[in-house]
Amino acid sequence: MSGNNASSTKTVLSKATRILDAFGGNRVSMSLSDIVRATGLAHATVHRLAAELVTWGGLERTEDGNFSVGLHLWELGARSRRSCDLKESAMPYLQDLFESTHQHVQLALIDGNEALLIEKVSGPQAVHTVGRVGGRLPLHASAVGKALLAAATPDFQTDYLAHRLTAYTPHTLTSSRALALDLAVTRERGFAVTIEELTVGVVSCASVIAGPGYSALGALSVVTPAGTGHPRRWSQAVTATASAIAGAMAHPRVIPAISARAPWSSADLSEQTGMANKVS
Repeated sequence: MSGNNASSTKTVLSKATRILDAFGGNRVSMSLSDIVRATGLAHATVHRLAAELVTWGGLERTEDGNFSVGLHLWELGARSRRSCDLKESAMPYLQDLFESTHQHVQLALIDGNEALLIEKVSGPQAVHTVGRVGGRLPLHASAVGKALLAAATPDFQTDYLAHRLTAYTPHTLTSSRALALDLAVTRERGFAVTIEELTVGVVSCASVIAGPGYSALGALSVVTPAGTGHPRRWSQAVTATASAIAGAMAHPRVIPAISARAPWSSADLSEQTGMANKVS
C-alpha cells in the first residue's frame, strides 16, 4: 500500500512540475487551455492542480483570468545558493561596469545546455536585446554562452558540438568546427564576442568569472548596438570586472539573513523558559 501511495505522490508531483515547466521560453501568462496544450495533461487535472498551485503561491491569477508564475516560486528560486551568492558579490561591480558603458550588462550561469540570465542592468536607451532575468540564451550564439562554453570541460564541449547548432541570424556559427575554433580563441584571449549572431543589430563582449582551475562560476557581458565599434573594445573592462567578481567570490563578505527574525519566536520563548526553570 505504501508503495502505491509513493508512486501516486510522484505522479502528482511530476504533473505539477510539468505545469510549472510550461512557463518556459517566452511564456509569462497562460490560459488554462494553453497549459493543457503545453503539458498534454487532462483538462480536469490541470484545473485541479493549477488551483492548488495558486493556493500555494506557485502560480497567480492575472487580471484577465490567466495564470502566471507566483511570487512564492520566485521567492524560493531567489534562495538558490548558486545564483544568490554570485549576485550578492557581483552587483556592485555590475553597477560600476554599467556606469562606464551605459549599455546592457548581463550576468549568467550555465544551466544544462543553456545560459541562464540571473541579473541584468540596463539603461532606458540601451539597444533592444533578447533575454530577461530568468530567461535563457544559447551557448553558441550569445557572448555569455560562449564564455561559459569555452570554460566547460572538454567532454561537455564535445557533447554540445555533436548536436545541431541552431541559426538565429545569418551570422550564427552553425558549424561545429568553426565554433570549436572560436572557443579556442576565447579561452586564449580571455573573452568572447558575438557580432549579430543572436540578434541582428546587436553585438556583445563577455568574460567568464573563473573559479578554481578555470571552472566557470558564471559569466558577464556588455551588449551594445552594432555599428558603434567592435565589441572587443569593451574587453578590458569586461575581463577586469569578471576578475574583480571572482576575487570577491573567493573572499565573500558576511551576507545578512535573508529575512528579518522575530525577536521572540516560539523557539526563543521555549529556550528562555527552559533557562528560567534551571535558574529557579
